[in-house]
Amino acid sequence: MAGDSSDGRVGQTLKHAAGMVAAAGTYKGLQLAWKQATGKEAPLGPDDQQAPLGRAIAWTLVMGAAITTARMIAIRYTARLLHSRQQSMTESAAATLADNPDSSATGA
Repeated sequence: MAGDSSDGRVGQTLKHAAGMVAAAGTYKGLQLAWKQATGKEAPLGPDDQQAPLGRAIAWTLVMGAAITTARMIAIRYTARLLHSRQQSMTESAAATLADNPDSSATGA
C-alpha cells in the first residue's frame, strides 16, 4: 500500500527527468560563465592534465555545488507541481460526485 510520501513510477520518472534537464542546463551555463570569468575553457574532466590542479579543483567544487543545487530545486519543484495537480484532480472529482451523487451508483 502506497503512503502519502511515496510517488508512483510516473512521478519518480518525471522528477528525475527534470533533475537531469536541470543538471545539463546548469553544466552548459557554468561552462559559459567559467569562460567569461576566467577567459579559459573549463577543465574537460578529472584526467585533464592541461588544467592546473587548483583550477581543476575550483571547477569541480563550483560544478558539483551548482549541479546538485539545480537538481534538488528541479526535483522539489516538480514534486510540488505533481502534488498540486493530483490534489486539484482529486478535488474536482470530489466536486463532481458531490454535484451528482447518483452518477456513482452501481444500480443496486
